[in-house]
Amino acid sequence: MKKICINNRDELIMLLVDNIAYILADGNYTKIVYITGMQVVLSIGITKVEKIISDSYPSSSVCPFVRLGRSVVINQRYLYNINLLKHRLQLTDGEHDCLTLQMPKQILKDYKTLITKTTKQQE
Repeated sequence: MKKICINNRDELIMLLVDNIAYILADGNYTKIVYITGMQVVLSIGITKVEKIISDSYPSSSVCPFVRLGRSVVINQRYLYNINLLKHRLQLTDGEHDCLTLQMPKQILKDYKTLITKTTKQQE
């Protein structure tokens, strides 16, 4: 299991990268949400957190985290459903944990198109 150490003001936080479902920007803070629903707030911006996580993956492997818009990064390993009509994106571990994000329709539509193109290229 991949872990990252983050120095967050007066505390040291160990992020369990494989269990992160999504990352949400909140001004100068960043909220890390695990697939279990547990949340951690960091006092650093989402761009820096995104870079730290992507740098933790070797260059020979693909980082599963993708940025959707200005304020959300999701872990594609947990992607389950994109519903354009309800403006929803669902993430699940396939067993018992499920999280739903409300997102703008255009962002979801663009992401769905990207996934469709990528899937067709791999076939």
